[in-house]
Amino acid sequence: MSQIERYFSSAVLTAGSSANTLTPRFPFGRYSGGGVLIANTNGATQINWHVSVGAEDTPVRVFADGSGLSSAVTVGAIAVPDACFGFPYVAPVIVSSAATCAMTVSVKG
Repeated sequence: MSQIERYFSSAVLTAGSSANTLTPRFPFGRYSGGGVLIANTNGATQINWHVSVGAEDTPVRVFADGSGLSSAVTVGAIAVPDACFGFPYVAPVIVSSAATCAMTVSVKG
């Protein structure tokens, strides 16, 4: 097994529309990059990026240059922003008329 394959991981999570202790998050601390794959937006228009230090901590919003960090949602792949790299856990929180959006998380490092 190559070094690259050994540090690859993926999982499916269902992102919700609020950040709380039950918000799905994925481990990111040991990885150098990643993204989410979305097959159906379910009405989601953007992802607000949140992070936490512990797996059970309430995620907090990521700010870069004074603005909350977000990504437009589309069917396809969306990269995890560079500003999230310094945190052990990342929680994508959606802005949507629906309550949830399923996505496949892919991380590599």
